[in-house]
Amino acid sequence: MCGGGGGQAPDNSAQIRMQEEQMKLQREQIAMQQEQAAAQKAQYQEQLAISKAPPPPAPNPVAQAAAGALQMPTAQGVAGTDAMSVPVVARAGVGRRKLRTDMASTSLSIPGVA
Repeated sequence: MCGGGGGQAPDNSAQIRMQEEQMKLQREQIAMQQEQAAAQKAQYQEQLAISKAPPPPAPNPVAQAAAGALQMPTAQGVAGTDAMSVPVVARAGVGRRKLRTDMASTSLSIPGVA
């Protein structure tokens, strides 16, 4: 008389599948977070090691003045002498302009002016 069927359980397979997908996504997110934390910890350890490292050694006290390598004349052409034993003095007027290869002449060239 009461027509209630109650014999079959409702179909929850779609909800269970969705829940499993969400759990899988959460596990992937947790794994990515752990990888990021490990990378961050490694970076921190590297920075900590750099900050605690001893300072570099002092510069060589033999140098009289700071000068670029191209500006310093070399003593290699002197026969029978050691390059380290010949005192090297910087010459005035030795600069980059002399060493440039892209300039045809050393004078100033202005286009349109003869």
